[in-house]
Amino acid sequence: RREMGLWTRLRDGLRGIDGVILYCQDSAENHISVLLFNVQGLDAADVGTMLDVDYSIACRTGLHCAPMVHEHLGTDKIHGGVRFGIGPFNTEDHIDRAIGAVGEIAEVGRRRR
Repeated sequence: RREMGLWTRLRDGLRGIDGVILYCQDSAENHISVLLFNVQGLDAADVGTMLDVDYSIACRTGLHCAPMVHEHLGTDKIHGGVRFGIGPFNTEDHIDRAIGAVGEIAEVGRRRR
């Protein structure tokens, strides 16, 4: 329940950022604390590198061992997506920092569009 609360906080924060595309995030019901997104104008791998190098935020990028899912979503053509996984050691501060970082990265994407 705690992790899904953090997931909801992250989802709602990312929803408010222009240029962020969320996938399969309409409801927290029957869901796990994993969130997939992309930033318009940027490759998923570039977003992941920026999160890691510039913000010290861990994520995973690519097709996530699910290429057919990414084909269905259409993200296979842009090298997959960026995935945050929320675990028992994450805090509200981690979530807020991730939202802020993605917001700054989305600004880079908006300049490239």
